[in-house]
Amino acid sequence: MIYFISQQPRIHFIQDEMHLSLYDTIEPYDYIESLSHIDIEELIIDNQVNNKELGEYMIYYRYHQYTFSLKVYIDDIVSPEFETIDQVILRNETLDPRDLVTQIQDESATTVYFKEDYIFNEIKTYEVHIIVEDSYNNITEKIAYVKVEESDTSPPTLSDIDKLTLLLGDKIDLKEGVTIQDDHDDHPTYTIDDSSLNLKKIGEYTIYYHVVDKYGNEETYSREIEILSPYDNREATKDGKKTCYLTFDDGPSSNTKEILDILDEYNIKATFFVTGTAPDYFSYIKEAYNRGHVIGLHSYTHDYEYIYTSVKNYLSDLNKIKEVVYEQTGIYTKYIRFPGGSSNLVSKKYNVGIMSVLTKKVIDLGYQYYDWTSINGDGEGIKTVDGLIDKALEEIDGKEDIMFLMHDSGTQDNTVKALPDILDELIERGYEFKTIDDTSPTFHHSVQN
Repeated sequence: MIYFISQQPRIHFIQDEMHLSLYDTIEPYDYIESLSHIDIEELIIDNQVNNKELGEYMIYYRYHQYTFSLKVYIDDIVSPEFETIDQVILRNETLDPRDLVTQIQDESATTVYFKEDYIFNEIKTYEVHIIVEDSYNNITEKIAYVKVEESDTSPPTLSDIDKLTLLLGDKIDLKEGVTIQDDHDDHPTYTIDDSSLNLKKIGEYTIYYHVVDKYGNEETYSREIEILSPYDNREATKDGKKTCYLTFDDGPSSNTKEILDILDEYNIKATFFVTGTAPDYFSYIKEAYNRGHVIGLHSYTHDYEYIYTSVKNYLSDLNKIKEVVYEQTGIYTKYIRFPGGSSNLVSKKYNVGIMSVLTKKVIDLGYQYYDWTSINGDGEGIKTVDGLIDKALEEIDGKEDIMFLMHDSGTQDNTVKALPDILDELIERGYEFKTIDDTSPTFHHSVQN
């Protein structure tokens, strides 16, 4: 009798299945304990494991016509991270453990629960144990403190009711931005008494916000509102918050698309004061508007000699660019910026006193004009990227609210290159970005002509 010994290839793995952690390096050869009748140099490995995502995967080891497989699990073996929040409640109130945690970080879904049952029936501060557990049974335990009081005697608090400066005819939502909070009531309410406010009359007014919680605690807060002449400057609110109104003049151009893409990367919206000097790029007006930016009017010709020779010429030019914007966006915008700003000295060459007339005339026609507080110098002859960045940082230094001017013309390639560094610095310094709207500060310059 003749016996044949099997020469069939075999792979013996160190485990029947592998369990690895997120981001572990995948080493298919290391999972092999031994080989039988296999030349390792001819072994082909098909690694289908994604070590950046939890789940079940396969590694295939192919040798000639044979295929061997190893199942690999990418598991979460890291315990959740989180912070605790101490709370104040009333006696015998129930408390959701989720109200005691914040900033949970984990690669999988988490649940939050108390280590034991707590009955908050005594007037004291309880030390409670909070557990956050993820889908892979990793657990983190921390301590939080719950102060129990007999009754609620504190009224709700109201914030963001700083003084408002409006211009005659402005519209305002007196609830916008107002924040109400209460220690024990998730839904406190307030009413507004604005019976003394007359938005159609210049003067100083006081309105009142009356807050109340479900326990009957109440308080009244006052807010000052000043109504100025429509020709006055609408001042920025001095509320300690840094705000940047990012604006671009002279577009659209060959640079507009790249500027829009950069702003998208930062999730920042800007205001574009456009011209009619580059009709081939008018479609970017529509694109900017559709991406959530605000469109303002700069001029159609941007020809100082023409537009500042007479009021008629200026308004004719303004109407022309207004129609271009309407064709692209479907809106008639009322935000404008004078070429050279309201303080320009060039207009004096063509018509002495015309700026004093135009600054009032446009407002009579329902427009509002906006100057600026800060520049990057691209309209002042600065051409290098480093120079533009340095000028921008110099201009914003120490200012709470800024209207920042840059240019979006086809010759300003370095403005595009400098833009990310300037935005990074503005963000680092704590600025919030806003677009121009009906209540924005106007930052009017002093008229020099």
